[in-house]
Amino acid sequence: MSDRGRGGSWDDPLESIDFEEFELREPENWDVADQLDSPQVPETGLICPSCGAGQSASNRHCEECGARLGQQRIAVAAPPLRSVSAGGRALGIIVVVIALVVVAALVIQAIRGGEEPSDVAVIEGETEEESPGATTTIELGPLEQIAPISISCSTEYNANLGCENLIDGEDTYWNDASLKGEDAWIKVIFVNPVALESVQVVNVRNEEKFRRNYRVRAVEIEADDLPGVPFVSEIDNANDRPLSVPTPTNHTQELEIRVTATYPSEPLGGSQAFDELAIQELRFWGRVQDTRAPETTSTTG
Repeated sequence: MSDRGRGGSWDDPLESIDFEEFELREPENWDVADQLDSPQVPETGLICPSCGAGQSASNRHCEECGARLGQQRIAVAAPPLRSVSAGGRALGIIVVVIALVVVAALVIQAIRGGEEPSDVAVIEGETEEESPGATTTIELGPLEQIAPISISCSTEYNANLGCENLIDGEDTYWNDASLKGEDAWIKVIFVNPVALESVQVVNVRNEEKFRRNYRVRAVEIEADDLPGVPFVSEIDNANDRPLSVPTPTNHTQELEIRVTATYPSEPLGGSQAFDELAIQELRFWGRVQDTRAPETTSTTG
């Protein structure tokens, strides 16, 4: 029950409490008040866009709330140089070399002025003239089969199997009448000097005659421009293809072929073997020299 009910009146409990008197005072200078209420901004004028706190010019984030200050980019280091492997370096060198070769080929072609290629060889050698150091240039024709102007052999079995059969281009053959072809020889002469590359021996194509006669096994071939230096070779016992003997000469007009070994003959079907040597054809491959006067060049100063 309240005090008012007992005595007919009541006391205010707040009267016993001392309150500080509040007085609303207006500032004399409103400019000063604005400065007091606004945040402290450093001389740089940089403030946080989130909380409004003043910031140092070197700050990138707010010291109060951590927000990002401004929109400046952070400097980024340049990417490291890409390393080049050994394979990459090798590939680069190959590309450069190919490019240089192509350029050199184009330059040579431009210098030649589109000359057509010629299958002509050239031989240079010293002349027999009195001027020392002089050389002569001899032009050679294309590689071809060359027919001798004449041919002779050691012996002939008869006129039908004579030596001329070796260069007639037909199936007729030469039969040497000497015993087993021992010491048989063939000599040929060319109308113009030739640079030989090979001599081909073609054996008798008829199988029975091929086996019943002796066949060439080894030869010595000597050219007049290389006296005392014969080309020695052994050939196969075959009649299915020409058998080549390399003879690299320079200025040959006479050639001698000497048989030094033979394959033995064989009896067939009760028929006796022959003691003669048989060859069907000889072919000569080389280049004919130009018969015009050679050009002489002096190498002396």
